[in-house]
Amino acid sequence: MATTVTTIKADYYDGKSSRRQQVTLAVADRSVTVRGDDVEFVVSVTDVRISPRLGGMPRRMEFPGGGAALTQDHGAVDIAFAHSARSTLAHRLESHRGVIVVALILTIGLCWSGYRYGVPWAAREVAALLPAGLEAELAEESLKAIDGFVFRPSKLGAPRRTALARSFAELRSASGLPDSVRLEFRDGNWVGANALALPGGVVVMTDQLVEVVTDERQVIAVLAHELGHIRHRHSLRYVLQDSMTALLAMAIYGDASAVAGIAATVPTTLLHAQYSQNFEREADSYAFELLKKTGRSPRELGLALRALDQAGAKKNEADNSPEAAARKEKRSHDFGYLSTHPATQDRIQAAEDAAR
Repeated sequence: MATTVTTIKADYYDGKSSRRQQVTLAVADRSVTVRGDDVEFVVSVTDVRISPRLGGMPRRMEFPGGGAALTQDHGAVDIAFAHSARSTLAHRLESHRGVIVVALILTIGLCWSGYRYGVPWAAREVAALLPAGLEAELAEESLKAIDGFVFRPSKLGAPRRTALARSFAELRSASGLPDSVRLEFRDGNWVGANALALPGGVVVMTDQLVEVVTDERQVIAVLAHELGHIRHRHSLRYVLQDSMTALLAMAIYGDASAVAGIAATVPTTLLHAQYSQNFEREADSYAFELLKKTGRSPRELGLALRALDQAGAKKNEADNSPEAAARKEKRSHDFGYLSTHPATQDRIQAAEDAAR
């Protein structure tokens, strides 16, 4: 019976220099003959080490003495060196189109899950571990940044500010939050009626919100809601989620210099923020309990949300610009309290239910 000879074209390197020469490998029975212009030798098939097959990468055949040959003729190598040139798992997987599709879907799913659940989890964990001093520094830097970017000094009358500050202090005391949590009044400028809790325990309320929500009981209910965000550290978690680089620096290296970088993102991040429904439900529930604890009705928060919603609707109806038309279709594009604290009928109903 005639011996089958398999030939393989390859580039040969002797292992002593970078010189390359083309050779032919003749694999017959149990021997391999390597022939080229300046090289010829015979070795046993079992002495040749074959690299695994992986995609379109060249196959490497190593010989005793340090020489090696590279070839793209995968089929010939598989036939000639069937004893050692078996297909690897990686090659079998990447050669199966169905596996590639499944792997792509899984990769997209993992990336989405990491963004949807992993990032919020990391932000929550880091927020819980952040030292109080570092968070206080973040509060001051954030307020400084947002004052320079958006707000102006408050024009609200001193008696009204004093009354609201007194009520806020009562709420804060009943909540058990630290004395460092404070209320700041600002002219909202182009932001309009708004209130937001900055990371670090600073609640900022605009003059325009007090003008829209004229009943002081309802204004206090809004403040209770903002204290709910502070209690659950929603603003800090939201900013950390939006600043993953700084988050990792603080978590891994304890880099306090990252505070300034995070604070610089606060104006844009929080003014455009739309808290998750879970965040809003947590803050609302906290406000309901806090209002009850201080002898007030949770219904006041629902009334405040309704007043803000009606004021926003009137503003849009009076404005005939293309921008206003777009806002009518999608109110979340508008600035103001309801853009950062989405008011829904469900939340108003929840306030009514909590008051019963």
